[in-house]
Amino acid sequence: MRTPRKPRKPMPLDPSAVVERTSGGETSARDLPDYTQDYVPTAPVDPQDFADLDIDESDESYNYGDTTEEAGYLEISVQNDHDLVDRADEPIELSQRRLERRAEQRRIQFKRFAIFSGSIIASTVLIWLIFFSSIMTYSFQDTDIRGLSAESIVDRARLADVLRAHNGEQILLFDDQKLQAEVSQVLPEIAKISSEYQFPNKLVFNVVERVAVACVVSGEQCQAIAQDGTRIAVPQDRVASLIKIGELPEELDQEIAMDSMTTVLNSLNEALRAIVGQISIDRNMLISLTLSDGRNVVWGQAEHNEQKAGILAVLVNQPVSRIDVSAPNAPVTS
Repeated sequence: MRTPRKPRKPMPLDPSAVVERTSGGETSARDLPDYTQDYVPTAPVDPQDFADLDIDESDESYNYGDTTEEAGYLEISVQNDHDLVDRADEPIELSQRRLERRAEQRRIQFKRFAIFSGSIIASTVLIWLIFFSSIMTYSFQDTDIRGLSAESIVDRARLADVLRAHNGEQILLFDDQKLQAEVSQVLPEIAKISSEYQFPNKLVFNVVERVAVACVVSGEQCQAIAQDGTRIAVPQDRVASLIKIGELPEELDQEIAMDSMTTVLNSLNEALRAIVGQISIDRNMLISLTLSDGRNVVWGQAEHNEQKAGILAVLVNQPVSRIDVSAPNAPVTS
């Protein structure tokens, strides 16, 4: 191991003993300033130079066996040695920071994975709860039927039996079209039925019933009929107040024929409608009315209905037995 080299002190000069020879003779040498007190080593010191020295850094008066300046030089060297050691620790701190960042990235990835997994599990549980669990199954109650009045012609008991047959079905998967088909076969008096979900696990059914606009005469019976031509069951006390319709020709579209006749009836005022006893239609879609007093009215096709109704309101007060308003611009009476 190398021994640290001690700085060499310049020898003091005695101005009286040193002379300088010049071309003109001898003269005394110039005074030189003493730079030793300002000497500070500037080159880095190898820490290995002091590896085997037992130096007490706490003793500020430590002397290496030489001058105080040499001790100061040694102190500066030791301080430089500590700086090197501190700089050697820096890579360790950077590696720790990298480990911390990696750990933080792992925590973020784990958090994202936990959130994703939790969302999948929650969605699965929610789907099972809504579509497959027994909690969301239908169970019929009498209050589930809505839209029917106390005087309704719909048989509530038969409708309840149809709805009760769907007990146990998933509420959110309930098929309204299937229910509509079943109800139409059993209860033609119902025009439309639809379900409505109510939180948390209840269904209610909105019912729209058909309204009887007339009754079709068949022998001694009169079958109530709705506007769309559907024949429905109506109590006998109500049948008597309905306008009677002659038997509809089979070759006609029942709904179109009924729509034509109801359009004619709706164009009549209350006074005229009250005296109409029967309305009929033939295979050529020509409509005729029979008044309650037996008089006959030829209406023709279901067009210009408002104009025809106005003419009939005037002619019905005349003592005639037959009124023809099929050509409203040229009505005929006889």
